[in-house]
This record gives sequence, C-alpha cells and structure tokens, in this order.
Amino acid sequence: MGENVLGTEAVANRLLASLAQRDQQLHHVACVLHEQVGQILTVVGLQIDLMRQDCASRFPELSERALEAQQLLEKAIEEVRQLSYQLNPDIVQRSGLRYALDTLVGRFRESTSATIRLLTDSKAHLPPPVASAAFQIVELALDNAARHSQADLIEIVFQQGSDIRLEIRDNGVGFDVSKEIAAPRGLGLLWMRHRAASAGLELLVESRPGAGTNVKLVYRSSSSQPAPSPSASPSLPPSPSPSAPPASSPSSASPASSSSASSSPRLSSPP
Repeated sequence: MGENVLGTEAVANRLLASLAQRDQQLHHVACVLHEQVGQILTVVGLQIDLMRQDCASRFPELSERALEAQQLLEKAIEEVRQLSYQLNPDIVQRSGLRYALDTLVGRFRESTSATIRLLTDSKAHLPPPVASAAFQIVELALDNAARHSQADLIEIVFQQGSDIRLEIRDNGVGFDVSKEIAAPRGLGLLWMRHRAASAGLELLVESRPGAGTNVKLVYRSSSSQPAPSPSASPSLPPSPSPSAPPASSPSSASPASSSSASSSPRLSSPP
C-alpha cells in the first residue's frame, strides 16, 4: 500500500506542477487583456464619444451611429473585463482577504441552502502571497462543504491570537481522513496540502464520519515555528456529538465540521 500511496502522490505532484504552470500562463493572458486590450478599447471608446459630440449638430444620423458603436464597444469592454477576471480571479491582491472572503461567502449563499457564517477579526492580517494561497484553499474547502457535506451550517473563522488562524468548519457528514490520505479519490486534499506548504501555512484537516469536518490554516510569523511538509498527515479531532446522518464519504477531500462561534473572541460578522 505504501508504494501505491507514494506513486499516487508522485502523479499528483506532477499534475499540481502542471496546474501551477497553467495558472502562470493564464495570469499572463489576463494581464494582457486587462492592461493592454482593455485600455486600447477604452481609448477607442473615448474617441468615438468625441466624434459623436462633434457630429451631433451637423450630422445627427452619423452621431446616432456613433452612439450605437459606442454602446457595442462598452459591451466588449465589459466582456474583456469579465474574461480577465475569470482567467485571474485574484480578488485578494486587489481588495484584501477580508473583502474577498465576504464576496466568496455571498456567492455561495446564492447557490446553497446551508447557513454560511463569516466571522473575522479586524486585527488578523496575512502577507499578500500567503493570503492568496489561504483564499484559494478556503474556496475549495467551502465548495466541498457546500456540495458534499450535507451540512446545514458552515462557518469561516479568521482570527488573530498567538498566531493567525483561518478555519472552515461545518456540521455535515464528515469523512475518514486517514482513508482519504491512503487512497485519495481526487486531488482536493493533496492540492490543499501542496498549496499550504508552498505558502508557509500549516494545514490541519479534522474529520470523522458523522461528525463534520474542520479545515484549519495556521500562519506562524516566527521563523522558529516552520510549517509542516506537505506529507504531514492531518490530525483527527475528538468525537463531538454528531449533528448529521451517518457518513457517506465525499467524492473528494470534503471539508465539514461543527463548532461554536462563541469560542472565537474579537470576531465580527460582516452585514
């Protein structure tokens, strides 16, 4: 079994490296669309608007045509902007982690029946590269919880203490972490571990069948407390009172766990 696990991880690492290279290429295309194509189209739109104003009194028909062209151009600019965002949706770099989390939660509230709570500490702050990695892990964990956990409550907690912690927990069906590590059915957990390790984050996945899941990210600023390697096995939590039916394991590394918001001091929930 050990050789199978090592072989699986080797294949997964190659796939993850390919995904990272693809992300760099998409980032480059997104920058070209936003910084070059988008700006050129904006300048063309301004020129058409000036021409429309110049022709308004002497050539009203030409002015109307210019207005139609301008409206079409505005639609093209918006489509380029949306495409640029889809290719490089790094909202963290543009607006900060708290805003990105709030936007993410708002998007998921529209597509799931579960209650999603976001609790944030205004003092908590991560360096930009670390924050981007943390957001990507939260996005995957939240997607897994919403699609696989059968939870009716999902919480995201971002807080500052002796270190900085970001947790995604729900009260869903949970899964067997050790089995998922031994025989992964997808790249979810492997990708989380890889992304966390590359950003200097400690990743802990705590789950039991019927008892939900808690995905924890810990950032320690002290260099004397390095993050574990990607091969470190996530720990299992003590068995809480199950609030969901017996587990039918998720198809991937599905985050889900029950926890009380009262244990998170100095937290605030966005309106």
